[in-house]
Amino acid sequence: MNKWITDRPIIEDRYIRTTDICISKLKNIIDSSPQLAPIYPLVKFTMDRLHSVLTLTVNFMIRDAEIILRSAIESLIKLTFICSAESKDEQKIRLDEYWVSLAEILELKESEQAKKNLRTLPDSQKHKIAFLPIILSEEREKELREKWTKKKRQQLEQKWSFTELLNSLSKNYKGKPYPILDVLSYSYRMSSHVTHGDETGVLIIQERDSRSIEEQEKAYNGHYLRLLSDVLTLCTQVAFECIAFIEKPEELHFFVENLNQIKAIEYLEKKYKGRVFEDVAYDQYRKKSEI
Repeated sequence: MNKWITDRPIIEDRYIRTTDICISKLKNIIDSSPQLAPIYPLVKFTMDRLHSVLTLTVNFMIRDAEIILRSAIESLIKLTFICSAESKDEQKIRLDEYWVSLAEILELKESEQAKKNLRTLPDSQKHKIAFLPIILSEEREKELREKWTKKKRQQLEQKWSFTELLNSLSKNYKGKPYPILDVLSYSYRMSSHVTHGDETGVLIIQERDSRSIEEQEKAYNGHYLRLLSDVLTLCTQVAFECIAFIEKPEELHFFVENLNQIKAIEYLEKKYKGRVFEDVAYDQYRKKSEI
C-alpha cells in the first residue's frame, strides 16, 4: 500500500490545525490592538495570500500556489522592514514611504502610461473611459515632479525593491541577521520561476511531467510539504512582526510553542521532504531543450 495515502492526511491535518491556531491567535491580538492600524492592511493582504496558498496546495494545485506565495513573501518582507525599524521615528519614516511616497511615485507612472495608451488609441471611447481619470491634472503633476525628481524616485524605489530589502534585513534585523532569510530567499526564487514563466519555471514542469509516475509522486510530495511548511512559517512570522510593532514580547511564547507542534509529525515528513527543486534529475531537461 502507498504510505503517502495514509501519511498525507495526518501531516496535512497537523499543518492546517497549527496554522489555524496561529491565525486565530493573531486575529485576537489584532482585534485588541488598535495601534496595529498603520500596518493592518499589509498584514491582512499577506495573511489572505497565505490562505490562498494553503487552499491551492491542499487542492493539489501546487504550481498555482507557488505564484501566490511569491506575492505573500514580497508583502511579508515589506511588513518586516517596517516593523523591524530600529526606532519609532524610523518606523514612521518607513510607513510614510510605503503608504504615501511610493503611492505618489506610482501616480506619476500611471498617469504617463495612461497618456501613452490614449496616444496609441486616440479614438477608442472605452480607452478614454478607462484612462482619462488616471491622468493627473497639470497642477498635481507639477507638484509631484517637483517633489519627486527622477533621481529621488529611483533612490526610493531601489530602497524598497525586494533585493534591497532582503540585503538590508540580512545585515540588520533588530540588531541581528533576519532569522528566516534562507527560507524566504529559496521559496521566493522558486516561486518567481513559475510566476515569470522563465526557462526554469517552464522546463522544470516539463521535466517533472516526463518522469515515471513513481518519480513524479516523489517530487510532488516533497513540494507539497514545503508549501505547507512555508505557509505556517510565514503566518508565524507575520505574528512576530505584529508583536514587535505593538511591543508585546510576552505574546511570542504562544506562537513559538504552536510552531513546535509540527515536531510531532517530523518522523512522517522525513520520508518525503527534500529540496525538490535541487533534485539532480532536474538537469535532464537541459539536455532535452537542446535537442
